[in-house]
Amino acid sequence: MSVPAAGDERRRAALTARIARRYRTITEGLTIGDLAIRFTRVANPDQVLEAMDASDAAGVVTAWQPFWAETWESAWAVAAALLREDLHGQRVLDLGCGLGLSGAVAAARGAHVMLVDAAPPALLFARLNCWPWRARVQFRRLDWRHERLPHSRFQRIIGSDILYDREDWPFLERFWREHLAPTGGVLLGEPGRGTGDEIAAWLGLRGWQVQVSSAPGYSGRRPLRLFRAVLAGSDAGASLAAPAGAPLASRGGV
Repeated sequence: MSVPAAGDERRRAALTARIARRYRTITEGLTIGDLAIRFTRVANPDQVLEAMDASDAAGVVTAWQPFWAETWESAWAVAAALLREDLHGQRVLDLGCGLGLSGAVAAARGAHVMLVDAAPPALLFARLNCWPWRARVQFRRLDWRHERLPHSRFQRIIGSDILYDREDWPFLERFWREHLAPTGGVLLGEPGRGTGDEIAAWLGLRGWQVQVSSAPGYSGRRPLRLFRAVLAGSDAGASLAAPAGAPLASRGGV
């Protein structure tokens, strides 16, 4: 093993140990289309939620939600869609990245990816799950309601199950406008919530063109939705053409 490789392995081991000190984890082999990756997740996401509930009850206010600890099916749908896109050399922002599944797939497809989340623990997992592509990924803690990424624009902004709170929509919409490149588009996965029934019309009233399509999740229990949005009159209209033949995703222990 070369000296740089040995150093990388030590850093990876240190990151894994840092996560293990706080969370019980499971590492799985995930297959999405023709891509196979190793993915580490929280073994019991409900325990993270319960711990935060207990902190709230004790008067300890946490600045982020515990939802990062779940591997949402919407992330699988976004990841499968990214496999059908030519991302080589593109700049992709994974907004509310959680455990980093979609961002990892974008990096595997050759994109330069920035993964952001308000929850610091999420970024630890995302960093570990993106490790094979670490040369072209970045991470940053960010609250999209109040913070921006100076001088940063992206060809793709992706997100998984981030539309559930209507109060977030104006903040998200402004954030997208400020950070999309002229040829850029937004790709969102959504699990069929009532709020998802309304977002396309809401965005349409604000100058966005939106395409909605169905997508498979790994469980097959219910169809998911993909939203592709571009600003009307931008150079990105062609990006609304969603490729057909979504690959199925599967998971298995490693």
